[in-house]
Amino acid sequence: MSASIPSAEPDRYVAEYLDGPLEGTTEHRYLVDGQPEQRLTQVALVDGTEALFDYVADDTRELNGEQYVQFRFDAKDSDNLQGQSDPNEESRHI
Repeated sequence: MSASIPSAEPDRYVAEYLDGPLEGTTEHRYLVDGQPEQRLTQVALVDGTEALFDYVADDTRELNGEQYVQFRFDAKDSDNLQGQSDPNEESRHI
């Protein structure tokens, strides 16, 4: 794994998706009024189906001069995918 280069823009942070359809992905996002968002809605294509998925901010840390915010999947406020039998089913089954 290569070393991270601190962002030249202090008004950005790295969003880390811990679970759900975006599990294991990251992206740079801009701060809103100097703070990371507490909730995100993302569009993702899963098994050929486009859906909206909600994520909630969890833990925050600083690494190599950049702020990282971990986001957890909020299944109850996200779209259900076809074949998902129980809307309260854990995201790892998606």
